[in-house]
Amino acid sequence: MLDKKQIEAIEMLVTGDYTKQEVMGRLGMHRTTFYKWIKNPEFVAALDKRLQEVKTQAQKDFTSRLPKAVEEYWKICTTCTDVRTKEKALANWIERSLGRIANTVNINDDRQDEDVDVLAAFDSVSGKNKKENKEE
Repeated sequence: MLDKKQIEAIEMLVTGDYTKQEVMGRLGMHRTTFYKWIKNPEFVAALDKRLQEVKTQAQKDFTSRLPKAVEEYWKICTTCTDVRTKEKALANWIERSLGRIANTVNINDDRQDEDVDVLAAFDSVSGKNKKENKEE
């Protein structure tokens, strides 16, 4: 049976936010003890089980958000004012629909000296679309 510190160590490890050294430091444990734990089949099994639970939950979250992501992508495809970008987005959409998934997506931008925050741009478009939908 795992003790409270072992369970806490597992929770810290599965987040990916802590290194092994940080886990040891936060739990106030010696390196030797920690490495004995990670060789213990019961600890390893509990860690693997917890990692699988996190992975399963992440997959469920991803899947539940997929319809909204597809909807947002379609809005970007159809509302983009740059013809080249729109053409590439629509071509990508068609390729995916036909089962030919591209391994890479290249986006060319003439603004070479300017940093472009893609996520901020996406949020901006998503925010505009939400506002437009509320007004309709």
